[in-house]
Amino acid sequence: MNTDPTYFERKSCSSQWLEFNRGMAAELSAGLPPEDLRQLFSRVGRHFAQALPIPPCRTLGELQDRFNERWDRIDWGFTVLNEQSDGVAITHACSPIAMAFGPEATGWSVGFFEGVYQAWFDSQQMPASLRVQALKVDAVQGEPRVDLRLSRVAA
Repeated sequence: MNTDPTYFERKSCSSQWLEFNRGMAAELSAGLPPEDLRQLFSRVGRHFAQALPIPPCRTLGELQDRFNERWDRIDWGFTVLNEQSDGVAITHACSPIAMAFGPEATGWSVGFFEGVYQAWFDSQQMPASLRVQALKVDAVQGEPRVDLRLSRVAA
């Protein structure tokens, strides 16, 4: 058993890509406002979801299993879905994005997960009034966990 506390940080992004990704994130941050970057990453997430489609599911548990099959295939962590009275809480744990792009990019890189989960929920024929949004992000923490919510958007 590996007890090195930096193991996840070192292994969550391939060393061959780490500095490339960090440099790209720095240039993106210097050239575009955070909201534009978040939208860009949301579109990237939608393309990702189209490349790894989810078949129709009957239950939230089955949907969680399909999500996790996709993430496991590429070593991108896992998802926990919790039904709540006004929506679905989505926790994506062990995301490599925080490490790949650095903690300064956390505020906009969560757009990737908004796009992925939105596309996957859309593929389940969810009502158009339901939207996936990341919860408040601490941009300096670089946490490999992303909390999102699927809920109705205000009209």
